[in-house]
Amino acid sequence: MERTRIEKVAQEITKAGLGGLLVCPSEELLFLTGFTPMQCERFQGLFITASGSCFYVCNLLYKGEVENAFAGAFPVYTWMDGESMTETVGRVLNEYGLSGATLGTNSSAQAFNVLDIAADCGVSFVNGLAVLEEARIIKNEEEKEDLRRAARIADDVFTQVLSFIKPGLKELDIFNFLISKMTEAGGDKAWAIVASGPNSSYPHYHGVSRVIEEQDMMILDFGCTVNGMFSDMSRTVFVGDITEKQKEIYAIVRKSNEAGEAAAITGAYVPDVDKASRDIIDEAGYKECFVNRLGHGIGYMIHEGPDIKKSNRRNLEPGMAFSIEPGIYIAGDIGMRIENIVLTTEDGNEILNHSTKDIIIIKN
Repeated sequence: MERTRIEKVAQEITKAGLGGLLVCPSEELLFLTGFTPMQCERFQGLFITASGSCFYVCNLLYKGEVENAFAGAFPVYTWMDGESMTETVGRVLNEYGLSGATLGTNSSAQAFNVLDIAADCGVSFVNGLAVLEEARIIKNEEEKEDLRRAARIADDVFTQVLSFIKPGLKELDIFNFLISKMTEAGGDKAWAIVASGPNSSYPHYHGVSRVIEEQDMMILDFGCTVNGMFSDMSRTVFVGDITEKQKEIYAIVRKSNEAGEAAAITGAYVPDVDKASRDIIDEAGYKECFVNRLGHGIGYMIHEGPDIKKSNRRNLEPGMAFSIEPGIYIAGDIGMRIENIVLTTEDGNEILNHSTKDIIIIKN
């Protein structure tokens, strides 16, 4: 049980003026407890109070698994199918002095359950994402090293996949290659996006059926975890050849990426980091084609705090980890992205990915 992490969350609950926080099965629950069960429609979750006391509520179906995983670290309260979930939750909330309280919820809390609890138990719920993000936004030395190891796996597998890609393969073939190689290298929860040809213009494309052709461009976006810490990198490669227009756009994206990385140092104001990168694409005439935030935090979730975007008005602090990933996307035609993970240090930053940003033309 990660008691120190729970204590940090309790401090953030107090700062936010909440009575407590509900954390349903998720990577966030895994971060706090070292365990997360399967989630179905039956309500379950860990409640953390502002004082740091905890209790778990679940259906009897999950009691044995949950109690075994948590080894008596906090009480587990249950109800059976056919009984009222909200009666059990309301009784326990009252026991812990949370009747009438305002509670935060995490990202996986199911609305239909939370609404029933609010209506029947006299509590109110608000977005508690920031509470959890602040508790883990600064990485410790062990977490930093796990981020580096996960990034090295991504770098190594990128080198390998370049020798595998060729016309005639499906996106699925390349996807499977990336997943298998990251897993073989010791990465867990391996994931990938392989967006070829016009599919590269869709930033979070999730198809796998297109066949790779000569003169395709391709975005490879992938990563894995080491001890729960994620990697995430993107590179754009070209199959067979590259056009002059593609060269021009790639050079703009690369310049934007490098400007963002250079600006993303300890003490930097996040909107200024976004501006340093975004201005390059805007001034090149592709303002409407840079549709995403510049970056997202990373750690126990692929996307967590801090977001690197204009509206996040805070300064970077040592130990924050996040992506810098500008892109240009012309729907149905062209898409290019370059993404590295950046870790802020006491005197600047450390770029965790080291794969080349030079234009890569694959000729097989």
